[in-house]
Amino acid sequence: MDSPLLKSSALKDTSTLDLLARLERLENLVASQGRERGESPKRENAEKGTEKPARQSPAIVSRPVPYRLQRLTADALQLERSCSDQKLTDSLISDPIIFRTCPIRLAPSQPSYAFQNGHPTSMAGPMDVVRCIWLPRRDEMRIILQKYIADISLFYHIVHVPSLQRIVEDIYAGLEANVRVDVGGILLLISICASTTYAWSPPDDIRCLFSDCADANAQSTFWLKQALDAIDHAQRTAHASLECIQGLIILFFVFCNHESASFRARSVFMAAIAMATELSLHRLDDPQGSSMPMPLRMSESKKEIGRRVWWFMVATDWTLAQFSCPQEGFYLIHKNQMAVNMPRNANDEDIIEGVEIPDRPVTEATCISYFVQRIRLAEVCRTLLDRTSLGTPTSESDTYKSILDADAMLNQFIQEAPEFFSLNCPGLDELPVTDPRRSPFITAQRYMLNLLLHRQLCKIHLPFLAQGAVDPAYAYSRDACLRAARVVFELDHQLQRENLPFFNSRLRLAMVLRSVFLASIALVLNACLKSDTDENGEGDDEVAGAWKILHDAQGQFPPAAKLLELSIQVLRKYKIKHRALDLLQQQVLGHSPYGGTFPMTPESTNHELRMNTMQQNIGSEPENVLLEQHWQVLEGKMDLNTIDWDKLFWGIDAPFI
Repeated sequence: MDSPLLKSSALKDTSTLDLLARLERLENLVASQGRERGESPKRENAEKGTEKPARQSPAIVSRPVPYRLQRLTADALQLERSCSDQKLTDSLISDPIIFRTCPIRLAPSQPSYAFQNGHPTSMAGPMDVVRCIWLPRRDEMRIILQKYIADISLFYHIVHVPSLQRIVEDIYAGLEANVRVDVGGILLLISICASTTYAWSPPDDIRCLFSDCADANAQSTFWLKQALDAIDHAQRTAHASLECIQGLIILFFVFCNHESASFRARSVFMAAIAMATELSLHRLDDPQGSSMPMPLRMSESKKEIGRRVWWFMVATDWTLAQFSCPQEGFYLIHKNQMAVNMPRNANDEDIIEGVEIPDRPVTEATCISYFVQRIRLAEVCRTLLDRTSLGTPTSESDTYKSILDADAMLNQFIQEAPEFFSLNCPGLDELPVTDPRRSPFITAQRYMLNLLLHRQLCKIHLPFLAQGAVDPAYAYSRDACLRAARVVFELDHQLQRENLPFFNSRLRLAMVLRSVFLASIALVLNACLKSDTDENGEGDDEVAGAWKILHDAQGQFPPAAKLLELSIQVLRKYKIKHRALDLLQQQVLGHSPYGGTFPMTPESTNHELRMNTMQQNIGSEPENVLLEQHWQVLEGKMDLNTIDWDKLFWGIDAPFI
């Protein structure tokens, strides 16, 4: 009796032979038709003799291709594609993995390996012990999800909330039934845990999920490790899904908050792009019709979520190329190599299966209004990148012209943004509280959009700030840089007055804190340029206020201590006695972890704080080493004009959030 394996092999061989036979018949048929078409003109020319045609013969109109030929052609193309679709058996390069739940407070203490059948046996072999990934209990995951939707998703809304809630319930139903669950969905939930625990703030303690926010924050690295294990399994099994891509994107931003746009963070992001192209997300709206079957199996509502995911990666890729990191000046996704419509300006409630999705006007506030503007800003970044060739030497005048062009485009962007994102929106306070334009979502997004815009304006003009103090040709850069820096701090004051939950966790976001640091450097540099006879104290309060924000952030963001010390040291290098130093010490007196005096040198920080910083800030060694190098440089003889500001800001750049 033949085995099923032999029967299966025989069927495959028969199918292949049948395809080859049909392909041969197609080739013979096409060849015979070609000969007939070639002989027909020859016979006509022989009949006409030497007569010259009065006019050029019209182009031959192609006849409709019979269905039989279409089918044969499709079979031939499918046969060609099958040659490049070979895959190793998963069991050859991947080990089993299991998923279990436990109380979230106990998750970090759970073993990384467990017995697959739940308990050891006397006959247990080496394969009985497998990698185990832990998840919170179902009720705890619901609380985590509520926090994520309310405070985090508003800055990168790549999910569809109703679908995400269904995914949570489906995964936990599968875990309780002890059936196989999708690793992509698991990665999405773990990434949400990593992001949410990182952003947990004191007001969240009312949720009673952790003993306090410090306990929650400490768990973020545990969930990062769990996520990396899930990614490894997904890669080994060649898994690709929309949920897995969403998880990778969320994880990318968690890494950026922990260690800036590091190699590890960028690797996670590139894995998301690779998986998206595997699913043909870059051809979701290809008018020719994609040859890949995956988009065709997506419902229209899922395609809309796919558009959000794809365009978010595009926007991140283009803006990441603007920052001082190894990817500077280089992006992966080209606009002419994708066919994806822009995501509709629609709320999650508008995306219903079987119902046409509306595309609301850009002037109407929705849950993705910030996302839409982020895409517009990314297009500005790409346009600026495409104007110059990488590695091409440019003169100082050409460089400054490109700075002014960038300034003009960014200011035009600000003017064209919807009114509800404007810092001076007329009549905003008169709107009813229920108006979407006054919602906490839009308020926080207005803060973040203007923060990154003015941060970028401050950064592009900073190299010319000092020169603008003595050379009228660069005076505009000095004014523009200081104006943008002051807006950064005014934004922080406005957000504080709004009394939003986001305000308490804003300094946990690397983008926010490093924007504050960049603005403080501009104010400090301006203070260093002032003459000793200038006693009016203008700007001293601004410098001290900037330092106060960095000082207050030390407990939430460990690198803040380094950034603050560096900023103070720059000023002390050129202004040993400065009123801002006294103001800061008065502001923090009695609140400083250093006792009654504030540290003025890198060595003055006490040992305990440095040890806590090292333990909490994973992967920050390259950034800290660079800062220490600048400390050593600042101790020697050096002029402000010789500071390499681009290198100074390496490690403090993060992609637009």
